[in-house]
Amino acid sequence: MIIDAGLIENGITPEILSKLIQRHAATVGKYAKLDAYYRGEHAILNRQRKSEGTANNKIVLNHAKYITDITTSYLIGNAVTYAPSEGYDIEPLKDNYLVQDIASLDYKIAKNVSIHGRAYELIYADDNSDPHSALLPPQNAFVVYGSDCEHKPVLGVYYYRKYDIDGNVTGTECRVYDAKTAYTYGRDGDSFDNMELTDTAPHYFSGVPLIEYTNNDERQGDFEQLIPAIDAYNTLMSDRVNDKEQFVDAFLFLRNVEIDGEQAEKLREEKILMSEFENASAEYLSKVMTEADIKVLRDDLKGDIHRFSAVPDLSDESFGNNLSGVAIKYKLLGFEQRVLDKERQLSRGLKRRAELYINFLNVKGAMALVPIHRIDVKFKRNLPANELEISQMVTNLEKLVSSETLLGQIPFVTDAEEEAENAKKEAAEKSEAFASAAAKGDRRRYKVNGDEE
Repeated sequence: MIIDAGLIENGITPEILSKLIQRHAATVGKYAKLDAYYRGEHAILNRQRKSEGTANNKIVLNHAKYITDITTSYLIGNAVTYAPSEGYDIEPLKDNYLVQDIASLDYKIAKNVSIHGRAYELIYADDNSDPHSALLPPQNAFVVYGSDCEHKPVLGVYYYRKYDIDGNVTGTECRVYDAKTAYTYGRDGDSFDNMELTDTAPHYFSGVPLIEYTNNDERQGDFEQLIPAIDAYNTLMSDRVNDKEQFVDAFLFLRNVEIDGEQAEKLREEKILMSEFENASAEYLSKVMTEADIKVLRDDLKGDIHRFSAVPDLSDESFGNNLSGVAIKYKLLGFEQRVLDKERQLSRGLKRRAELYINFLNVKGAMALVPIHRIDVKFKRNLPANELEISQMVTNLEKLVSSETLLGQIPFVTDAEEEAENAKKEAAEKSEAFASAAAKGDRRRYKVNGDEE
């Protein structure tokens, strides 16, 4: 949401806050539909039976969930790592992330971004006066940006209703954050109009502590544009089963045969029919099943869903062979381009979070300020790794690339910087053991790395 920052330079009033909430509430209707499609509650489930006795199967094949789950796992199934430039220390930040299991929150953020097109993270001080993060629903949170060319965040707003034990609304509350202060507004009843300021407190993050993550510039979810195609696929598959069911329950057409209700029941059980008339015959009236045409249409719809979402169909036979890492990357090229855009969007928010955490930890005296451009946010794709190829690459580049960079390419190394330090420490210990053995005149011979020969 964009406004003229001059409107709130003297503080936000309840009237302005109410109008901002109204503007946001008018745009959140789509989120319920996107949530429903991810959960498998698709439009086909509301289809009514055309007439009594007509088959009405409702089959949901949840491409929406598949698109989100595959995309999110590929992007952030492996935890994001943070590497500072030489001479900068961010261990207090990494320790804080480790304590609160920030990797789990990152996955939830990426999943929400994939479903809704955006996600919101609130940063606050916990009971131990440490920075902490929480995921907020996009239906109840938004960030206000200035209307100038920089579009910097000027306000973060989180509003919600309060309920009693019976589920009745007892009041409303709104938390507003600017660069220095957190404000609390509230009132009784089910309205966000005419709220009163009930509390103010500094938050020490030196910036708006509500972060908006976006999926793309249009803020659309990964399957949002494909909902009509998903509905068409569900309808096609449901009607396919309907046709099969109605084929089995087809009408029996009798020519020159007299039969009453009792005989019809007997016919249903014994499957025997006799007639005394000439030219008697019996045949079923049924719609001709065109399976070949249905298969073509089904494959086209399925292919279009995967094509326009850029998410590959991993059940396809082309993924079943033993492919090299390079061959897999070529097959995933379109998917990779889509995920790279998501990575850039997510990385912007993660850097903003790190900056706010560092500001708070600096005020607390727990760490020195580190310029955010001196911290690299690193993503590692969640793909099956050819460890033999990787080991050969690391060996070939050993004298051309730093140890830390090479260690970062190895799948089972989660912290390249820490692993490089451990390797140096181990090498130093072996060198000391070699020197000590040589000083004592030990007859055993050692290799350069200290191992016994």
